[in-house]
Amino acid sequence: MTSVIRPLFCLLVISTLLVSGEATGGDLLDGLDHPGDVIAISAAHEAMSRVDNGNNRDKEMRNDPKREKTPSDFLALFHKLGRGAQREARRTEIVENIIRMVTDGVKAKGKIGGRPVIRDMISRGVLDEVIEIASLSDCARSVSGTRCRRRTRKYRTIDGTCNNMQNQLWGSSITPFTRFLTPIYEDGFNEPVGWDTSLQYNGFTLPSVRHVSNELITTEQNVLDPDYTHMLTQWGQFLDHDLDLTATAVGRTIPMPGMNSTSCSETCDNIMPCFPIRIPDNDERITTKDCMPFTRSSAVCGTGETSTLFNNNPIARKQINQITSFIDASNVYGSTLDVAQSLRDLSTDDGLLRVQEGADISSGLDLLPFQDEEVSSCNQDPKGGDTIPCFLAGDVRSNEVNTLIASHTIWLREHNRIAKELKSINPRWDGETIYQEARKIVGAEMQHITYTEYLPKILGPAGMDQIGEYSKYNASVNPSTRNEFATAAFRFGHAAISGTVRRFDENYVEDPVIGNVALRDTFFSPWRIFNESGVDPVVRGLVGGSAKLVTPTNVMHEELSQGLFALKNQIALDLAALNTQRGRDHGLPFYNDWRVFCGLSRAETFSDLEDEIKDSTVRDKLADVYGDVNNIDLWPAAQLEDHEDGARVGPTFRCMMAEQFKAFRDGDRFWYQSKGVFTKAQRAQLDKVTLARVICDNTGITRLPRDVFRLTDVDDMVACGDIPGMDLQAWRESRGGPRPRVRG
Repeated sequence: MTSVIRPLFCLLVISTLLVSGEATGGDLLDGLDHPGDVIAISAAHEAMSRVDNGNNRDKEMRNDPKREKTPSDFLALFHKLGRGAQREARRTEIVENIIRMVTDGVKAKGKIGGRPVIRDMISRGVLDEVIEIASLSDCARSVSGTRCRRRTRKYRTIDGTCNNMQNQLWGSSITPFTRFLTPIYEDGFNEPVGWDTSLQYNGFTLPSVRHVSNELITTEQNVLDPDYTHMLTQWGQFLDHDLDLTATAVGRTIPMPGMNSTSCSETCDNIMPCFPIRIPDNDERITTKDCMPFTRSSAVCGTGETSTLFNNNPIARKQINQITSFIDASNVYGSTLDVAQSLRDLSTDDGLLRVQEGADISSGLDLLPFQDEEVSSCNQDPKGGDTIPCFLAGDVRSNEVNTLIASHTIWLREHNRIAKELKSINPRWDGETIYQEARKIVGAEMQHITYTEYLPKILGPAGMDQIGEYSKYNASVNPSTRNEFATAAFRFGHAAISGTVRRFDENYVEDPVIGNVALRDTFFSPWRIFNESGVDPVVRGLVGGSAKLVTPTNVMHEELSQGLFALKNQIALDLAALNTQRGRDHGLPFYNDWRVFCGLSRAETFSDLEDEIKDSTVRDKLADVYGDVNNIDLWPAAQLEDHEDGARVGPTFRCMMAEQFKAFRDGDRFWYQSKGVFTKAQRAQLDKVTLARVICDNTGITRLPRDVFRLTDVDDMVACGDIPGMDLQAWRESRGGPRPRVRG
């Protein structure tokens, strides 16, 4: 060991002299086979310091009560990193900074030209020391293994591990998204599509995604869906937050030594991890800035740029899914053990989740607990009053909009309702058993609602035929969320969001006291639920009001494309532009490749799109914006497709979503219809579940449509007493009697 430490110590001394200027770099680098050796160790220490200092500065800024919030702050809150994702993102950024410092140092001394390969600049021994100093051993492999215990045959793990006993990380949290197709990074493995703004694709430079939004996506009109309620859109958002959460980089750029670091909200340059959205010259809203801030998603350590430190051949950049891929109600319970424990009420042995008892001003029922924050991250009542913290739930995005808060509240209450009834039915059960059984039932309810009430309306007959009937668990199917599903396809619902949050009274008309409110005024505003409306008026607004109808000429309402996270004296963000930029960030192949994937013909001209996009004016706009049919981004193009019969998406998104939802179901060992998960009698009760019944059981609302996704006249709604529900007596357990057990 001494023989290794002594030369490494000498290298550290030499590199320190280089930094201090007491030695001539050129002389020291002369004759070295690996010129990066004299820089690498000090670079490792410096990279750790820079990343940690940047993170600490971020934290100080967030906790500064005098600092004015920006729309970027709320976007960062939307992608808030959990502990596991923070560790992964920190390691990634440390490696990225080591690579840049070593490369820049060697190039500055003229010892290597062109685009150097980091592994050619550092010897094996020094690389091992760098890995040890920065605790980077796990980066050489994307994810580490786990050990499954026998108890995982009974209940899901919180983090999704051990669902598949042969591939124990499939579908688990803090693991890479999988993909349908190979990514198309500009440099082949790391740089996003559009990184080099001068690079031409098929003879054209790619348009700014803001230009795409302005010309193809944004609409002032709020066309009402004639068939479906806004609850259909809301369920899609709530479901999405059970399936994917991309980890975003911390947002610090680390320039050359001697310069201050800058955040991605302060630069218009493409400097990792900043990938700002260029503002076109003719933008009617944004005239005082050259760009809109955008931070790249964090890479899994050992992929993308970081892979060059560990592998001779680079590995394409992979992004991190912070939550489990299964429909398992992780948005209610969390996707990591520490979050799950923080949500439980451990003051009793009753298996309950924490609540604010009786705090809902609309019904007197419980509300979500508050987060424990030094300074609230959420907006406050502009008229003043007590500070209202953000609510705490199983997913960090729960405060994004009041309708989402309402959904989280209902399902929190549903867990506690079931837990209390199970306790009454099985008084011998301890709190852990009650918690796990109630969690298992809630997850099954969400699965049943999704596949019997929600998906048939979204995917239509063709999509449901593609998914097919359930047969049995298939251990060869990977249930992990596909990158393209999370980044594009399941963001289809963003365009179906109304520009108004309706708040209805008992007669399903606008509440005369509190009224409706603009969508932008409900972003991260839990104070409106706590002080102004409670949950019931918001839920009645979702059930009694139409979803926004998406058409090729009226895609996304300007409340989202022009007013996302709008704040006084601040330039609001653009959700359509963010979605398209995220697709480029993740290296998603262009629309034409997805046409082929989904069995459509590859378009040679814009006229070839006429079967899927019938409106010629829309095709002409596509041609004006993109120039070449092979350059079209996936998300906007699929949004412009005509919907299939009985569906609310076109053929491309239908195809992609059907494939994903089939994998979610067939690759889940704990799927509610799988043999051994529930008894036959229990499955019969789960088949009675509807979202209408869940709302009846967990709000003060007494009258609803039988199908809350389908627009229904008030006179045709029914009393909650006429809506059937589960009989939990099917879960009564005789002493020593059989209980369901999932086979591996």
